[in-house]
Amino acid sequence: MRPKVLLLDEPASGIPAGESTEVFGVIAALPSDVTVLFIEHDMELVFRFAQRIAVLVDGRLLTEGTPAEVAADQRVRDVYLGEAQPGEAQPGEAQPGEAQPGEAR
Repeated sequence: MRPKVLLLDEPASGIPAGESTEVFGVIAALPSDVTVLFIEHDMELVFRFAQRIAVLVDGRLLTEGTPAEVAADQRVRDVYLGEAQPGEAQPGEAQPGEAQPGEAR
């Protein structure tokens, strides 16, 4: 039996940086027909390995796309990459977890 999906919940948690590189090297070497879905808070790691990213805030989808698309989203930078203080939204932006104008939840 050959698995088609590998689910990982925070695979880098508790692993020293040098060893997490080794772990993700093994994951990256998996055959291309194996889908890897991982939940991770280490955004550097996410951007290094992911082909598509879904960003959740308070259990709701904030955005999804390629690493470049997600990195360009100001809301993601504010919430996860530390460019705004917690709870601080830019003018015209919703607070994390709130719907943007015209956005269905």
